[in-house]
Amino acid sequence: MRKKKQRIRIFPTFLLTVLVLFALHVNAMNSIDKAVDLENDSPVIFEIKSGESASRIASNLKSEDLIKSAYGFSKYLSKEDLDSQIQAGRYILNRSMTGVEIAETLLTIGSGEMAVTIIEGWTISDIDNSLAKANLIEPGEFKTCTETCDFSDYDFLPGYLEGYLFPDTFFIDPETFSAESFIRRLLTNFQSKVQITTGSLEETIIVASIIEKEVRTEEDRALVSGIIWKRLDNGWALGMCSTINYITGETEITHEDIAIDSPYNTRKYAGLPPTPISNPGLASIEAAANPEYSEYWYFLTATETGETIYSVTNEEHEVNKAKYL
Repeated sequence: MRKKKQRIRIFPTFLLTVLVLFALHVNAMNSIDKAVDLENDSPVIFEIKSGESASRIASNLKSEDLIKSAYGFSKYLSKEDLDSQIQAGRYILNRSMTGVEIAETLLTIGSGEMAVTIIEGWTISDIDNSLAKANLIEPGEFKTCTETCDFSDYDFLPGYLEGYLFPDTFFIDPETFSAESFIRRLLTNFQSKVQITTGSLEETIIVASIIEKEVRTEEDRALVSGIIWKRLDNGWALGMCSTINYITGETEITHEDIAIDSPYNTRKYAGLPPTPISNPGLASIEAAANPEYSEYWYFLTATETGETIYSVTNEEHEVNKAKYL
């Protein structure tokens, strides 16, 4: 009898253990599509030494707080048959990258010994800051070159570079790195990947730069694009917080900020700002070039979830602001 009771007690414990382990496995595997900190894009230099195993690399990434789960990252590489393809070298990563994005960066074959990733939505100042933190340039060197170096051979440029430095991962040699040559790589990348056949390229890139900053979810970009273009066509002020943030360099907006007298203040002045406010990725550029029109005139991004909330009237918009912001 005692043995029977003992088995009855053990079985639920065993089953519970199996369920817990299974739940941990699922959670770890799901973490590959998530970032450690979406708001933290500060560069982290990560080095992979020749001969390091995928599990060791995953462990090191976890130690640097770059991934949520070493187990999930390692299993993802194994499942996709990528664990033997990781390249040795130094990489610039950040905690706003998902595990999949980090894996793709580590799998890219480059001619240099360091991978530099330019994030979608970064400004010229953001890029300058990232390169300076990686000790590739002196602070301000990249920004100064965008203003003083000669890039007139790129005939698509409207007289400034903001918006046309196409985000991507680039392999560079730190020993021969220069701000001017790197800017040329960014511009050439834009030239090869962006093909706008209708409308104004300059206006499209400005709208794309706003979409990049205003919308977190890719599936909402075309709909937000439609709202922006509809407001422009009807002479409405865009009323975008992101254009004011571009002036102040802050992420929040104060009552004083709203009163700033600047063509970038789209709450004060109708029309587009004079330049893009970020360097947008291809998804935002495509959305700007192919807007989806709707009945909506207003939108906002929910603070807690990142969901895009739409409204037809200002009254609905004010209710949504109270509810979601």
